[in-house]
Amino acid sequence: MALDNKDLDHGITRIDCHYIRPGLAGSYLVVEQDRAILIETGPQLAVPRILEALARKKIPLEAVEAVMVTHVHLDHAGGAGLLLEKCPNAKLYVHPKGVKHMIDPSKLLASAKQVYGEERFASLLGGLTPVPAHRTVTPADGDRFLLGHRELIFFHTPGHAYHHLVIWDRQSRGIFSGDALGISYRELDSPGGRFLFPATTPVQFDPKASLASIDRLIALKPDWLHLTHFDSIPFELTLMDDLKRQLEDYSELAWNIFADNLPDKRGRILEGIQTISRERLEALVCPLTFQESSRVLAMDWEVNVQGLHNWMDRVESELN
Repeated sequence: MALDNKDLDHGITRIDCHYIRPGLAGSYLVVEQDRAILIETGPQLAVPRILEALARKKIPLEAVEAVMVTHVHLDHAGGAGLLLEKCPNAKLYVHPKGVKHMIDPSKLLASAKQVYGEERFASLLGGLTPVPAHRTVTPADGDRFLLGHRELIFFHTPGHAYHHLVIWDRQSRGIFSGDALGISYRELDSPGGRFLFPATTPVQFDPKASLASIDRLIALKPDWLHLTHFDSIPFELTLMDDLKRQLEDYSELAWNIFADNLPDKRGRILEGIQTISRERLEALVCPLTFQESSRVLAMDWEVNVQGLHNWMDRVESELN
């Protein structure tokens, strides 16, 4: 099995889950003093790749103490149940508001199939194995996990989803950020820098909470962002400032389209976020044409449109 994995500093390995394509979603293996944890699992179809990475590192499955997921969306947590079956000593660390969906995934499955469609769900994500309740841990905000002498801290970061958390690794001064600090694909790296953009996935996206979570994480002054989508990148304050501006632009765009009750709301939101992306890619002097960049970003744009539309539906419902 060909693997596109990368060994980082501080005992961290980024595993490519090959979700949809290489370079889109990752899992992180962290090893300290012969003890190991996994952060993010990708979909269930990615589990063989994770197991192969452990085997190549000569890490016994019994040495994996924890599987940690930032939230229960299936590109982040879909493989958790199957991994726990393979790793007998591991427990699943998941946000308190998300754990019920890992124990009984029926609603999670229904939501994912609504987003992806039945056929696409099966081909991209595979199945979903329930997690035994006694093998779950629900860290509170600020709780700590010790991997040997290495301290990891959980922070609750609502916005992308209300059940989102991140893991702060003091040793690498890195944040395993899930979707809280955006998405950045290596194909779009440019002479002018990296392109980082928001993830406004349905069905719980909240722009105000997202902005507050970003500010909270900036205050940690990290050196690294361990992105699920995709790879570890150096922390740059300018990236965070632009991520916040894009969130504000996305939100204003959707708000105005709904306020004016314009037809084809989804199409107009899509056109707007494509323009926002295009302006930034051109400013960065992206080596890809916009048509090529669009192929990289198409799925994220589609899901972001759904999330923005869903957010405005909730806003309108609350106002009426």
